[in-house]
Amino acid sequence: MKRTLFIIGGLVIICLLAGIWAYFLFFGTPNPDGGVFANFNFGNTDDPTVIIEPEPEPIAPVVDVTSPEQLRQLTTQPVAGFAEVMITASSIPEIRYIEAGTGHIYSIDLETGQEVRVSATTIPLTNTGALTPNGQFAMMQSGSGIGSEHVIGIISSTSDELRNFAIPGTITSFAATAENTFVYASPAGNSLVVRAYNPSTNTVAELFQIPFRDATIAWGTTEAGPHYVYPHTTSRLEGYVYSYTDGIAVRESASGFGLSVVGSSAGYIFSEVQDGEYNTYTTNKSTGETDATPLTIIPEKCVFSQIDATSAICGIALTEYPFQMPDPWYKGEVRTSDNIWAYDLNDQSANLLVSPENVTGRQLDIISPQFGIGDTNLYFQNKIDQTLWTYEYNSFTN
Repeated sequence: MKRTLFIIGGLVIICLLAGIWAYFLFFGTPNPDGGVFANFNFGNTDDPTVIIEPEPEPIAPVVDVTSPEQLRQLTTQPVAGFAEVMITASSIPEIRYIEAGTGHIYSIDLETGQEVRVSATTIPLTNTGALTPNGQFAMMQSGSGIGSEHVIGIISSTSDELRNFAIPGTITSFAATAENTFVYASPAGNSLVVRAYNPSTNTVAELFQIPFRDATIAWGTTEAGPHYVYPHTTSRLEGYVYSYTDGIAVRESASGFGLSVVGSSAGYIFSEVQDGEYNTYTTNKSTGETDATPLTIIPEKCVFSQIDATSAICGIALTEYPFQMPDPWYKGEVRTSDNIWAYDLNDQSANLLVSPENVTGRQLDIISPQFGIGDTNLYFQNKIDQTLWTYEYNSFTN
């Protein structure tokens, strides 16, 4: 009997506890004063004020532009295009460059060295680019071969967003001009049509036609030219040269296997394979004379002055080149360690300006040389890593 009462009493207690638990579960309310919890002496934890330490302002990286060395490296990342620009007539020149791969555009103040990203809009697979001298427009190639696209970008002065649109059709070569326009070549049948695009007015003008498609164009600094045109360079095929000035074509005297050319209104430098050797010559247009140069030059390593059309700056390596040149250099099988020389068409003289390897300890295989405003600064890339360099050179302006 007692055992039965004990069991009944236990069941009653369990039922009461279950009922109390169910009541609090469904009908209970939390205590707003938080008294359920122990007091850990934290003070008034209901204070809504939260103190957040402000993040420090990002510090723009600074590039060395003030050291006494004339030769300096400006970037550590690969560059797709660059130009020294002046935003207004009274502003200080700055160097702007397009980052390879992303298409982001950066500006380096030539007085302070401060580097700022002026466009954060990504143009994927950017590998070639050009910037107008006023710093307002960019043209970029995205991808390569048949799938490549060409984009015009309008650089904003108030944000880092680039307004851009693609140019329809195929483009084989392009460059920016002193008139703040772009010149470019497009296939048309068995020929190339060269046009000028003005991004300020959104207008296109046809400049001239090239009577063959597989052409290399050494662009002049203006729409008028001269632009030097020759077939794609290889030591296995013979090349020839046309110059175009104001749309008028002139067949130049230069020809030969492995031919490449760079020139100005005063003349041009060309190299070719002759009798099993890679040799360099110059033609002076005022005298009509063609002479062998004392040094072997890859013309793509030269740029003519905008102030003195008879003077050029070249990257020249004092080395013996194989007769198959310049094919091995194009393929990257041959790397040069260039010195920077000044070359004069009038007296056929070459003057050594600087030996980068002696000064920096770095091997520089110079490509894409380009003068800044007033020829004060020379800019170029190192073919080995595509980085951007500058050499302070103002002899032409003195």
